[in-house]
Amino acid sequence: MYDVYYTTGGGPWVNAGTDTWVNLWMELIAPKLDVKPILLIHRNKPNGYEDYKFPIETYWHGENVEKFEELCKGARRINILHGHYTPMKVIDNNLDKIHSNVLHNSVNDVIKSQVVSDSSLGWHPFVDSSWEQKIVKYSKNNIWIGLYNIKYENTNIKNFYEFTHNKPLSKSNKLGFASRCEGRKNPHFLDNHESFIFTNSYEFKVIWKNGVKVDVSKSKIYHYNSKFKDIFYDMDWGISHSCFTVEPFGYGIFEAVDRGKLPIIHRDWCRDLDYPYRASSKKEFNHIYTKILNSSYEEKNKSFLDIKKYMISRFSNKELWIHSLLNIYNT
Repeated sequence: MYDVYYTTGGGPWVNAGTDTWVNLWMELIAPKLDVKPILLIHRNKPNGYEDYKFPIETYWHGENVEKFEELCKGARRINILHGHYTPMKVIDNNLDKIHSNVLHNSVNDVIKSQVVSDSSLGWHPFVDSSWEQKIVKYSKNNIWIGLYNIKYENTNIKNFYEFTHNKPLSKSNKLGFASRCEGRKNPHFLDNHESFIFTNSYEFKVIWKNGVKVDVSKSKIYHYNSKFKDIFYDMDWGISHSCFTVEPFGYGIFEAVDRGKLPIIHRDWCRDLDYPYRASSKKEFNHIYTKILNSSYEEKNKSFLDIKKYMISRFSNKELWIHSLLNIYNT
């Protein structure tokens, strides 16, 4: 007897917060499961995985489609750790087996956010609201990881973040952007700003530089690779463009603070936090950035310490996260 745990990624190739979540699941949850877990990664294996050993039995869809489908069919349960945002045959054929479904974002909210965006392009890859609703309907346990409310009935198990760098606030006023470049991350806010950009450089140049015509003549663009994260964060920038629309949790925001960067956040992110550097449009972002430039280090550092204290006091309970998930998987 075994349970399948289905995901789109995980391991050393960390491209998004969802990959971080899956890695934490493998480290902290998988060893404590009562029934044998088998990890199924629905993608082709990226280069560089040849020598990486997953902590549990793992299969890649691209390597053996038949084995992948066979394991889903024979499983006691299917638990979706992070699914594709469009219909997938292997899930559609086993809807009655879905025991849990982790929601890392709300497709409806993402789509709506792009309708009201001040960008000329609302771009987000691979989303299908009807597919999300279908999976939510069939899943016996829908798990929402985010910090705001979504319309689906769910068990809200918020992510956690452990501060490991604890760097003091940088004295640099240059902007940095370390994120995927989908529309809700508002890359166009960087227009005509001196900045350091760490993202998928191919997508950024095609969509935002050449398509939307964001002026990045003052920017330095680095292609994202998780191996070079430390190098990027050690560069001479101190203000993080973390002004993301409908951000469910925001590992990147936490990481920016952990590494000594002052974030500009969206007006809707953690509304109970009294924080002065918020924006919801390109115009507001420019205004806030100018405000930061005209603020003293002491003033900025006060806000930096306030948001750090807020993060640690509310989102650092790892044991609660572990207990809450095991309560679903081992039931």
